[in-house]
Amino acid sequence: MRRISTTLVVLCLASAAFAKDKPRVTVQVVETETSERQSSYVVPGTDAKSTTTCNKSASETVYGKDNGRTVKEAVDTDSTSTCTTTARPATPPTTQVRSIRQENVEAIMADGTHVTLWCQQGLRKCVSLPPGSYSAEIDGNTVWMYIRDLSGKETKIKYKAVTVEPSAAPIREDGAA
Repeated sequence: MRRISTTLVVLCLASAAFAKDKPRVTVQVVETETSERQSSYVVPGTDAKSTTTCNKSASETVYGKDNGRTVKEAVDTDSTSTCTTTARPATPPTTQVRSIRQENVEAIMADGTHVTLWCQQGLRKCVSLPPGSYSAEIDGNTVWMYIRDLSGKETKIKYKAVTVEPSAAPIREDGAA
């Protein structure tokens, strides 16, 4: 057991050593728009249903034989009973609407590229980013924006780049436009 624990620790440390830290860039958020995606679905209705239950006023237990086995049966002795019928009306189908919050962030990347970043609430957290500069990591079309909460804890929020517009003026190596 100790050997397995030691092996797992070594593997975790090795994978952490080989993991690539993505370089952080500064992203300028210009505007954020919150929207909702709505989807609807139908909940089927139910059929009408009636249920009748009867209570017998008096009964007697009778024993008999059936193929050599003793059989016990309740028999109504005064043949009067009280029955109650409960009716459940049919219900029509209903349409339900589900809303999912989305964030669309207009931003300018460090190289001057204008992008629209998109995030949809659900399995992940989405945040409406106020205008300003943010530290970010880029992995393909995924942008991990870093934000700080009131306690100062840094959190990564995942956005997808849905539109990309190259900068109007190319930036030269000396920094001039």
